[in-house]
Formats: sequence, C-alpha cells, structure tokens
Amino acid sequence: MDIDLRWGGDPNIVLEVDTPVGNIPIQLKDLQVFTVVRVIFHLAEEMPCISALLVALLSEPKPRIDYTLKAVGGSLTGLPGISDMIDDTVESIVTDTLQWPHRIVVPMGGTAVDASEFELKPEGRLTVTVVRANDLKNLEMIGKSDPYAVVHIRPRFKVKTKTIDNNLSPVWNETFELIAEDRETQGLTVEVFDKDIGQDQRLGIAKVRLSELEPEKPKEVNLRLLVSLDTLKVKDKKDRGTCTIKLLYHLFSKEEQLAALEEEKRILEARKEMKEAGVIESTADAVDASASGSSTTTGGSGIMGSVGRELSKAGKFMGRTITGHSKRIE
Repeated sequence: MDIDLRWGGDPNIVLEVDTPVGNIPIQLKDLQVFTVVRVIFHLAEEMPCISALLVALLSEPKPRIDYTLKAVGGSLTGLPGISDMIDDTVESIVTDTLQWPHRIVVPMGGTAVDASEFELKPEGRLTVTVVRANDLKNLEMIGKSDPYAVVHIRPRFKVKTKTIDNNLSPVWNETFELIAEDRETQGLTVEVFDKDIGQDQRLGIAKVRLSELEPEKPKEVNLRLLVSLDTLKVKDKKDRGTCTIKLLYHLFSKEEQLAALEEEKRILEARKEMKEAGVIESTADAVDASASGSSTTTGGSGIMGSVGRELSKAGKFMGRTITGHSKRIE
C-alpha cells in the first residue's frame, strides 16, 4: 500500500554548530514532510492476520522536507553555506535510514515472527576504482585546488581517496569495496572536494545507478560532474570537469551474505574505536582506504523519531568544517 503522507509540526530542534568563531546554536522549526510511504503487510493465518509491517519512504517522488532555520541570538547571514549544509545533512539522514530499500520493521503481535527476516541485508559488493578527474574547476585564489574524491552508496558510510595537491587533473587509482542492499534502487555517489584550510568545498558530484551494472562484468564510466544532483537547484551551468571510475558488481551467495553481515559489524566497531581515538569526529565521516576498505550499513526506527535522533548525532559531515554535536530541546 502506497500512502500519500503530509505531516506538519512545530518541534523545537536546536543544532549546536562548532565554527572557527565558537559554538553557534541553529534552531530548526516549522517542520513539514511531504512524501509517499510504502507499507508492506506480512500476512498470517491467525488474528490479527498481519504479523508484521514493513514501512519505507519511496524515492520517487522525492521526499520533500521543509523547515525554517534561525540562528539563536544572531543571523544566518554571518554563516554562508550553513543552510545548504543542513539541507545535505537532513537529506542524507532520510536517504540512509528511511528511504527504500531501507525500511522500518513493525511486529504486530499474534503469530510469532522473526523481524530479522525482513530487515535489510547485503545483496552484493561493488568494487570501485576511482581512477582520475579531468579539468576540475579551480576554486583557489592562488595556485590550484587540492582535490580528493569521496564515494558512497549510503550517505552515512563514505570512503575517500588521498588528496592530490595543486592539481586540476588528479590521478588517484584507489580501489574501495562497498556493500549494496538493492541493486535495482540504489546508486553510487561520487563527490570531488577541494581540501582547504577551514571549509572544504565541493568541486562536483555525480551518480551512477547500480541497475546499469551487469554482475561480474567490469565497466568503466566517465562521469560529468555537476554542482548538485538536484537539477532544480543548479544555477551555475559552467563545466565542472569529469571523473573516471571503474566498477565491478558481485552478487552475493548465501554464505557471502552472512559473511558480509559479520563484516558490517566489525566495521561499525572499528569506526566507533576510531571516533573514540579521535581519528574521526563522527562514525559517519568518510575514511581513507587504510582505515576502512569498505562501506557498511545500519538500521533505523520511527520516521519522525529517526530524523530527530539522527540530527542530534549529525556531527561532522565530510567536506565541511562543521564538527560539533547537536542536541534536541523538547
């Protein structure tokens, strides 16, 4: 059952953002959500005849989340780019925890059911080699940009290449392995950033749908970098350069799927240890190949609760210097 959902409320969510000039509280209010929710009923013979519900947001039409941002005791005009950063954070949360193939499993009682059977599971492994970029846009006043690439299937689990200094056509030739849960609906996102003192700037972004890949057949793709994947927001039509990647998709056997689940747990623990050791500031940070060679997954529960909880854990997102933690005030 696909349900047209429109939800509006006035939660009082305050994000505490660390900046070079100190902590600045940003209030998020007047939250509205417009989306289509898919509900899958798992039927049973005994009353109430439904043993579990699977709930997820559909990617098409794209979920729309509106809200108002206000700097507590100040003005957002003094924080250029902050609105776009928070927009990216909210979109990442929704995509990574609530949008199909990610789902919320709701046991309904009656017939006993193993909820783990309905939860998201690894389907395959994508091997990505980030080869090079060409003719990147130069954002430096003196010299050239210092680019690095970030790749991910799920926004909260990213890996990155090394930084190539002072080069608009960098060669990386770095390989990563990412886990996919649904080749038909997921895609690989490639972002290129300029490493800088203060705020790293995104030079361009592109996406490849995994459904375009044939299992076990290597494919080389030359991606045209865009300012944003949301073409309605793109005002700068100038060329941003290209990024060349090599892809190989492997479909898991049952044994490999179980092994991938164990590997996900290991990587999650490794990320937590890296955060505690100060290597990364958030378990959602992109890490290089020497720290983590693969991407992993986690689940979520409660649509509005997930947005609130994940906002409170947002921390640092790759390519930005917003490194602080956030909190929710009831």
